[in-house]
Amino acid sequence: MKKIVISEDHTIFAMMVTLWLRHDKYADVVGVASTGEETLQMVRKLKPDILLQDMMLSDMQGIDIIRQLRQEFPTMGIFAMSARANLVKLALEAGANGCMLKEDNPQVIRHIVDWDISSGTWVSPLLGERFFKASQDLLRYNFTVAEMNILRLVSLANNEIAKALNISEGTVRNTLTTIYQKTNISTRPELIRYVQDVLLLVISQNVV
Repeated sequence: MKKIVISEDHTIFAMMVTLWLRHDKYADVVGVASTGEETLQMVRKLKPDILLQDMMLSDMQGIDIIRQLRQEFPTMGIFAMSARANLVKLALEAGANGCMLKEDNPQVIRHIVDWDISSGTWVSPLLGERFFKASQDLLRYNFTVAEMNILRLVSLANNEIAKALNISEGTVRNTLTTIYQKTNISTRPELIRYVQDVLLLVISQNVV
């Protein structure tokens, strides 16, 4: 029987996860935390085998919790949960053993209980599809370095992107026009969502 702590500030989702795991005879949910500080205290006290970590809590970022607990509990299984695909990528980089999207099939979370963390990184089927699409899109669109740099910062205003990259606003606008043509995306909000949900899974968020 594996002891599991759930770190999730959405009460309904936390209850759903708990119910899903009750159907697994090898899982025992020993605690549910709704804040980062409560998560840290609960894990230190209960020493679970698995931590299911939400990436966006009210008082702390999930990535900071993962980094801290990975140092303290190197053999504990840490699995990130998020509605945003790019955040689970950051979780893996911070030391999580696996990740899933909140829109995944509920049955997916039960696979975590059986996962052997020594065998490598676990990703949910839906997230695996997202990784594959991101990789394929990079090959298909063949973004230049200049385009990639602007894509990383696309959530900022054009003048902020220009300042960060030390280029003119005109260059930013022209490059965005080329990106729209390549991707067949027509609006800035749609491009931002595409970058956050797809491209950031496989590209660094650091500007070159």
